[in-house]
Amino acid sequence: MAGLSSLRTVAPAAAMGERAKGTSAGLPAMLCVLLASPSAFALAGEDRADVIEQFIKEKQGAGFDLDVLKQRGIDPKLADYFRHEARFRAGTSVVTLFVNGERRGLVPATFDADGRLCFDETLRDKAGLVTGRAADDAAADGTACDEFQRQFPSTIVELRPGRDEVRLIVPTDAFRARERADTFSSGGVAGLLNYDLLTMDSRHAGGTSSFHSLGTEAGLNVGDWIFRSRQSYTSNNGKEKLQHLYAYGQKTLTGLGSTVQGGQITIASSIFPGDPILGVQIVPEEALRADARDNGAVVEGIAHTQARVEVRQNQALIYSTVVPPGPFSLTGLPLLSGASDLEVTVIEADGSRRPFTVPAAALGATALRTTAGYSFAIGRYRPYGHGERQDKPWVATGTGTWALDKRTHLTAGAMAASRYQAAAWAVNRMVVPGTMAGFRQAVSNATGEGVRGTQVNASVSSVISPALSASVSATQQTRGFRDLADTVNPDLFDTGWTRQRYKGQYTGSVGWTQASLGGFRLAYSASSSFDGRHIQRVIGSWVKSFPHATVSLNVERSTGDLGRFDNRHAAYVTVSIPLGSKTVKTYVNRYDDRTRAGVTLNERIDDTTSYQVSAERDSRDGRNDFAGRLSLLPRYTQANLGFSRNGASTTYSGQLQGGIVAHKDGVTFSPYPVQDTFGIVSVGGVSGVRIGTPQGPVWTDAWGRAVAPQLFPYHTSRLEIATRSLPRNVDLVNGYQELDAGRGSVNHIRFGVVNARRVLLKAVGPAGQALEKGGAVVDGDNQYVTSVVDGGQVFLPDVRDGADLRVTLSNGDSCRLAFSLPQTPDTSAYFESADATCTAMEAHQ
Repeated sequence: MAGLSSLRTVAPAAAMGERAKGTSAGLPAMLCVLLASPSAFALAGEDRADVIEQFIKEKQGAGFDLDVLKQRGIDPKLADYFRHEARFRAGTSVVTLFVNGERRGLVPATFDADGRLCFDETLRDKAGLVTGRAADDAAADGTACDEFQRQFPSTIVELRPGRDEVRLIVPTDAFRARERADTFSSGGVAGLLNYDLLTMDSRHAGGTSSFHSLGTEAGLNVGDWIFRSRQSYTSNNGKEKLQHLYAYGQKTLTGLGSTVQGGQITIASSIFPGDPILGVQIVPEEALRADARDNGAVVEGIAHTQARVEVRQNQALIYSTVVPPGPFSLTGLPLLSGASDLEVTVIEADGSRRPFTVPAAALGATALRTTAGYSFAIGRYRPYGHGERQDKPWVATGTGTWALDKRTHLTAGAMAASRYQAAAWAVNRMVVPGTMAGFRQAVSNATGEGVRGTQVNASVSSVISPALSASVSATQQTRGFRDLADTVNPDLFDTGWTRQRYKGQYTGSVGWTQASLGGFRLAYSASSSFDGRHIQRVIGSWVKSFPHATVSLNVERSTGDLGRFDNRHAAYVTVSIPLGSKTVKTYVNRYDDRTRAGVTLNERIDDTTSYQVSAERDSRDGRNDFAGRLSLLPRYTQANLGFSRNGASTTYSGQLQGGIVAHKDGVTFSPYPVQDTFGIVSVGGVSGVRIGTPQGPVWTDAWGRAVAPQLFPYHTSRLEIATRSLPRNVDLVNGYQELDAGRGSVNHIRFGVVNARRVLLKAVGPAGQALEKGGAVVDGDNQYVTSVVDGGQVFLPDVRDGADLRVTLSNGDSCRLAFSLPQTPDTSAYFESADATCTAMEAHQ
């Protein structure tokens, strides 16, 4: 025991340290032994654990000098408990689990009376290990704990009680093979409503203007079926428009690796544009690809003022947002199709509009992200909006994609309608690692007009090195080529619109990063139409980080037949300086013959609040402009409030986003839109608990529930509790969970909590003197709990009023601790303090 003499004495309260990981049962018993010595709390946590475990290892298999133990004030009975090894006490303890060096998080682990680890079902599930014999069979003959190690005798178990850790080294064939159809969660019932409300009001010299929009998505998940209805309402200066975009139902058939969908749907063929139909289709399940989480679409541009950006596809508004002055990049767009262009309009604060087109070939959504399998669709064409004057022909499509080898995919398909037929084929190939190439050709026959044509597209993207990447694409079509959407409006046939259609579209981009020079990117797009019009657009950027600032330059130039927007160009220079949670940004923005210079302050106050304020001066007329934006995440919704003053124009904006879910336990609000696969998280009725989800942080409501608005279908999703958001008297059985969710499932995830009542007793004996240190405290089942430390202090990690606790003194006598606690615990304190009296009882009881 001499090895303990170097440990310095510190107040016993230091034993509390940080919040315990998991339940109090995980407190290593060996730490309690050392509490009985001159206190060991002076060392840092890991160093203290090392000293404890090293001491035990030195004493393993050796005898203890009982006289020395008595002199040190330690109950000699504890010598038997720790004679052979450092060990966890019998029962369940929450430990940090490592498997083959990989941290698997916290898990409740069971130990037998000798401190050996039990490989029960909970542990094996957490570790991802095979089950072996049926659990019921093993439990029947009492071998459940040892079954795994008998099956895999080379398994190495390393227990670290001083650190609450269990480390396993297992053979690779011991890991459970995940079978796609069997291991994903399924089922559940819930209804939802997503909303996105945007309002803008402007006052300027010419009068007033207003824009209001509301996008909603109503849905129901039941039995892995997904039902959704999406609609939008806009009001622009009193001109109202209501669009019903779609309503459909779908279900994934995991055995076939496909999804069946019916209703008002968009044809999901990877080779034809996404035409809207009222019908049914079956397509390969995209989420079964490892890279299926992002559709890859990116829209880039520069806003000269606080502007509204609208993105349309197939004439339908699919996205609308407000961006601050400067470069912007929009990702995660809800595309209706991966083969149709995006029409983007930037609406500045003064009402001016700058439209541009992002070609489908530049979206990155279909070039090399195909899934092997077959897709079929049949139904009646359904134009967006009212479409009373448009034809609604019946249409059928079929597409197949085959993996010719590990690097090549071939796709071919056909489409037929009453006055339209088309066929297409495409090949995608990894030429060399990091370089992908694609080629697509489509031919059409529009019998209503009596024209035929063809369209070809080629694209190449390459990551040449970690510092250099590039991509190019080209699309050309003949005058007679038509998509199905081009043939359904007979009013267009005699308007000469075919001459305005594009003849060719071309894109290219290159990015290069160098440590001393920074990062460069250049993107180019051009298009030409059959009537001779040409449009070109170039975007360039450079960014370089310095020790105390980041400098960036963005340029944009548009030339060609742009109408009143001919030959527009812009440059934007920015210097950003981080100041703790704040960032100060100064910038100079020049477009056409106008120069603006300004300064912006951004600050993220906490998880729920951030703001931005800016001031700007216009060199042309000498005016000063101001803008501000407040972003709030008040736990159950998202809100953005904006104000800008540009000369004589003043604009106010507000946006509200979120979702509402009705489920078997009630109604729960989400600050984010709820996707097709989601979960309801319960944290033992505790409100205000912060939970990290794949979508972002959420908080439990008054009933202890929150929505995990997005779980990756057929991929692992992780949910984690922020322990600092828990009340001080609440411990978690497990701080995080991983879930493999099937598409359309409604998952109920429950985090077990323990309302631990920690108490620090100041105990005195029958004569009123402080209990001597070193006495062992045991419960009514004679299980060791803790030890008495200096001044008769006894720390109880979890106790209830009237608990039966006894203390064994060094002279062999025993006494029973008597104390009382308030009926309501103090949830703001890590532990409570109370006085206790140890009343005499029969010796050696």
